[in-house]
Amino acid sequence: MVKCCSAIGCASRCLPNSKLKGLTFHVFPTDENIKKKWVLAMKRLDVNAAGIWEPKKGDVLCSRHFKKTDFDRSTPNIKLKPGVIPSIFESPYQFQEHSYSVMDSPKKLKHKLDHVISELEDTKESLQNVLDREKHFQKSLRKTIRELKEECLISEDTARRLDVFCWECCQESTE
Repeated sequence: MVKCCSAIGCASRCLPNSKLKGLTFHVFPTDENIKKKWVLAMKRLDVNAAGIWEPKKGDVLCSRHFKKTDFDRSTPNIKLKPGVIPSIFESPYQFQEHSYSVMDSPKKLKHKLDHVISELEDTKESLQNVLDREKHFQKSLRKTIRELKEECLISEDTARRLDVFCWECCQESTE
């Protein structure tokens, strides 16, 4: 089973090529005081227990949540220095901006709905203007084709092809 970083918003996975990319994964400390500091630094809540999240035996944090100075690189296997606390995390407040994390009041929802409806009406009006301009352009183009044919500047066959092409293009854009 692939291990995933336990930090909120982190998509790091422990894959065979992770080490080659400089990404390492670290189990939570067995020392309860340091483990508690790790968990508090993460600011991760357990929604089901309505409290602070508790790591399980196999849970890990990736190296992205530690400073470069937190690592002991004197051995071939990169390790964390004793007593180090992770300190690099996305702000948990950014996740509260999404509609799925905080329910808005009915008044605020109504305001948002009114805004969306207004934008939709503006978009419909804009689309209708584009379609009207396209019809006008199509009529103008057909008139130009007819005039070119009447003045013998294009052949009957070319005029027919252009007219068909013009009609097909306008049909495709309205579908």
